[in-house]
Amino acid sequence: MDKLNVHFHVSVLTVPHFVTADQFPEWLQREALAIQELSEDNGLTIVRLFLAARIREVWPKKKLDGLLQGITDKYPHIFRVEMVVIDDTLDFDEIELIQSDAEDELAQVLETVKQFQELKVARSKLH
Repeated sequence: MDKLNVHFHVSVLTVPHFVTADQFPEWLQREALAIQELSEDNGLTIVRLFLAARIREVWPKKKLDGLLQGITDKYPHIFRVEMVVIDDTLDFDEIELIQSDAEDELAQVLETVKQFQELKVARSKLH
């Protein structure tokens, strides 16, 4: 069985209240670069971006989608960017809880994939 030697991680980002809509792209690029630089060679990161509604309202959907796609195109260790629009910034405890829940969710998905692979191998040995 081919095993991928890839480690998935989830990073939670929330835009600080002092970042304006005009500063948002530069802020996001800096955060993405930091994630990229901290990644292991075999690591892929899913970024969960909690975006303040005040910024989302300024950015047209097409431009925002282009910015997020540009992040995954530019930084090979960022597998995907998921965006959730929120009314205000998150505090540290909320970020920790979201991070923990995301890591648990990811672990469950990876366990399901592992079980599927094992079942596939077992079935192939029967035939």
